[in-house]
Amino acid sequence: MHHRPRMSLTLVRLVATFFVAAYGVLAAGLTPVAAASDNTWAPAGAFGEKLNSPVFALAVDPADNRRTLAGTASGTIYLSPDAGASWRPVRKISGHAVLALAFDPARPGTILAGTRGAGIWRSADSGLSWQPQQGSEARTVRAFAFVNGAALAATDLGVLSSRDGGPWSSAGLPQVRISALAVVPASSAAANGMVVAGGDATQGPEPLPVFTSGDGGQTWAALPVTGPAGVVGGSSMVAALASGPEPRQGARMLLMGTNTGLFMTRDRGANWQQLTGGGGLPATDITSLAPAPRRTDRLYVASDGGGSAQGGLWVSSDAGGHFASLAPPVPEVTALVVTGDDTPTLVVATFRPTDNSVALWTYHDAGGQPQGPVALPPSPRTAPSAHGVSRTGAGGSGLTELFTRPEAPYLALGAGALAVVLLAAVAYLRRGGQL
Repeated sequence: MHHRPRMSLTLVRLVATFFVAAYGVLAAGLTPVAAASDNTWAPAGAFGEKLNSPVFALAVDPADNRRTLAGTASGTIYLSPDAGASWRPVRKISGHAVLALAFDPARPGTILAGTRGAGIWRSADSGLSWQPQQGSEARTVRAFAFVNGAALAATDLGVLSSRDGGPWSSAGLPQVRISALAVVPASSAAANGMVVAGGDATQGPEPLPVFTSGDGGQTWAALPVTGPAGVVGGSSMVAALASGPEPRQGARMLLMGTNTGLFMTRDRGANWQQLTGGGGLPATDITSLAPAPRRTDRLYVASDGGGSAQGGLWVSSDAGGHFASLAPPVPEVTALVVTGDDTPTLVVATFRPTDNSVALWTYHDAGGQPQGPVALPPSPRTAPSAHGVSRTGAGGSGLTELFTRPEAPYLALGAGALAVVLLAAVAYLRRGGQL
């Protein structure tokens, strides 16, 4: 009678050890990392859908730096309670991309969402529920600003205004497709603050559509943008606006990102200066400007490259005097938000046009040398055709998506460990069960 070989206790322990190790590796690979070490890029958690279009809308709760919102091209608003480690959908505005998200600083828990063609949506419970806003129907909304208790929205037909959460109405500039808004607070050199609106198209005579208002958006005047050499930097559109930090003396600077670079004025447009940060910031298409809420000297500038190879993310720690690259894992940055921590955390959206790959990343900026992520983004592949995208926007099978996620190297390591276990068991049985 032949007896089936029995595994020795030593081999049983070996197999158990390998399985535990493999499980640990797989679990680590499938668990999103949203808070890596200082100055290290880490992949944020994945959405519940595969995206083929850029993410333009990110926002962080000023009262809770871990509570983050993201809006997608599919019209879904996602909420993360843990700084991007995990996401859950809280609203689906079908067929209308979410282009802007903003927390109202005067009303805790109130958030505004701007959409493409479906107007403004409002949440009064920190993003759990959303309602469409009267007076904004069918508008495309790409930015918000808040001044003197009023909310302003940048739309495809000028500026809209709402006070005390009421209906929205026109606040002027109907001839301009507004793309950016900013509020420059009052300072010792300028008793009255101003609202600035910039556009990327106009039906008026403006060579570069930039306007200011000293009465909260009730009236507007064109901001000077021309000089002896013509329009500032040869720009034709405004993509981002921001107020600089309050200086020890003099007026605050106004920062303007255009399709040709980053520019600054301290005298309401009379004189403009291009900021190159001592050569650290290229003259490229600027998509986002984000001053650090608690680090008034720190400014972040992002670019998707505008179809060139000059995309990236840069930081200045001296209010624009010098810039250094943060070397994001994918250089095409489409959205950026900065937390109000003493050491800021960045949540960044990227879009790789070679394969329409969308990714979210986090970066804890402690001022050191940037380090790349442990898991790199997947290698470029042929972009899916329009006919190959599923109705849900998945754009591919679950297995394909699994192996193109940033956790793929961990999965491969876990699979390798399992293969070693199987080979060891086979070798043991072939030797007659002796170990």
